Amino acid sequence: MKKFATVLTLMLSAGAFNAAHAAESCADKSAALQKEISIAQQYGNTQKVAGLKKALAEVKAHCTNGSVLADAQKKVSKLEKKVAEKRDDVSEVQADLKQAQAKGDQKKIAKYQKKLAEKQADLREVQQELSQARAELAKLQK
Repeated sequence: MKKFATVLTLMLSAGAFNAAHAAESCADKSAALQKEISIAQQYGNTQKVAGLKKALAEVKAHCTNGSVLADAQKKVSKLEKKVAEKRDDVSEVQADLKQAQAKGDQKKIAKYQKKLAEKQADLREVQQELSQARAELAKLQK
């Protein structure tokens, strides 16, 4: 049970760590890593402490506000391309659905309606990620 609690704590802290580092300044990253190090030390997790200290050293050695901004811009560009791909996917399925409707093939119509709903959901998800990435980028540019 103790092992499960430790694993759960580490998973939650790792998730919080990743979410908190989406678009931060280098000082914010360093502070968050310091906090994670102290939490790992409280739980006696020496491997996690070592890994976090290595990450902190990397941040101190290589992180600049310019690099954080560049990473955020790359993320936005990558997501814009992904949105375009998802839009193409939706268009293809819509065309397939129209063909099935023209033929009156009920099985294919149902198939493509389901597929279209899935593709549209995927598109909305990526669009939401893009909106968040753009907001993070705008925050960094201030």
